[in-house]
Amino acid sequence: MVRVTVFREQGIPVGFELTGHANQGAYGEDLVCAGISAITETALLGITDVLKFDVVPTHEEGHMYCILPKDTSLEDMEKAAIVFNTMIAGLTSLQRAYPKSLKFSYREV
Repeated sequence: MVRVTVFREQGIPVGFELTGHANQGAYGEDLVCAGISAITETALLGITDVLKFDVVPTHEEGHMYCILPKDTSLEDMEKAAIVFNTMIAGLTSLQRAYPKSLKFSYREV
C-alpha cells in the first residue's frame, strides 16, 4: 500500500510524503504505482520547475518527500496549494479506483 501524508500549515497544503508500493503488479509493471508516480512527480515539477520554489525533495525507491521552506510567504503558499491540491485530486481519483492500494492522511506542521 502507498501511504501519502499531506502536510498542511493553517489548513493550506505545503508538502507531502509518500511511502510504499501499490503492489498491483510486478515491479516495473504496476500501473497503479506508475499513476501515483506520474501524479506526484508532476507536482514536484510544478513546485520546482514552474513555480521555481527552492525546495529540495527527497526521492528514493518507495519514498518521496517535499515540503516548502518555513519562511515561504502566504502568497507563495497559496500558489503552491494549487499544485498540491491538483495532486491530491489526482491521487483521490486513483484511490477511489484502487482503495486497497492508496491511503491518505493529513498532518498540520
